[in-house]
Amino acid sequence: MNYNYDTPEQAIISLENAYSKMDIANVIASKDFIAEARITLQRADFEFNEATIAETAKLLELSLIENIQNNGFPDFTNVNRQFSEISEIDNELYFLEETLEYENGETYSNIVFLTVKDKKWKVVLTEEK
Repeated sequence: MNYNYDTPEQAIISLENAYSKMDIANVIASKDFIAEARITLQRADFEFNEATIAETAKLLELSLIENIQNNGFPDFTNVNRQFSEISEIDNELYFLEETLEYENGETYSNIVFLTVKDKKWKVVLTEEK
């Protein structure tokens, strides 16, 4: 399976395809744990430095792996997606809204935070709307 990180939408679809294929290596490769750690620490109003960010990023990665081991991979097979326009938060952090519609008619909306570095997009985190 080819994964593509050239656009924000392709990065999200690549992450979701990696989940559906149960491809843990590419789930991890699709994410930006450093940016997620920064956001998590900022939201917690926690003083941090680069070492704290790196340690938190590793913990977030391990937490994701443990969650998948305990709960299985989410399945995004045969889902219809719609994306909003992307909005910039700062010079490397963006967000957009993704609406997922499953074959059974269930619909979910998420806010997806992304980063772009060297013209490659990565998913930071997803929050249910």
